[in-house]
Amino acid sequence: MYLSNSDALIYVVDSLDRERIRDARQEFQTIIKDPLMANSIILVFANKQDLRGAMSPDEVSEGLGLHDLRNRIWHIQGTCALRGEGLYDGLDWLASTLKQLQETGHATSVAGPSL
Repeated sequence: MYLSNSDALIYVVDSLDRERIRDARQEFQTIIKDPLMANSIILVFANKQDLRGAMSPDEVSEGLGLHDLRNRIWHIQGTCALRGEGLYDGLDWLASTLKQLQETGHATSVAGPSL
């Protein structure tokens, strides 16, 4: 895994796989606690939102511990990768947030869930 000089992390979660959300949380926490990722902004794609029984973006946020993060900029975006739904919204957020950071040296807000 390449982490050096990463401005952002895009983490994709299978929202249908409730049994593995704990594993996803452990992996996610390991990545974001790496010192090389300390200043990276975080975009989480909660994929498979089109399927019955999928966790909502808020449930995925809770499962990953996003609401517990302090001094981190993050955003969760519900997606259906097969249809392309939500992907551009998430990437637009990422691009605008990175631009804001570049222009000001800091972001003005921490984003929460988005459907």
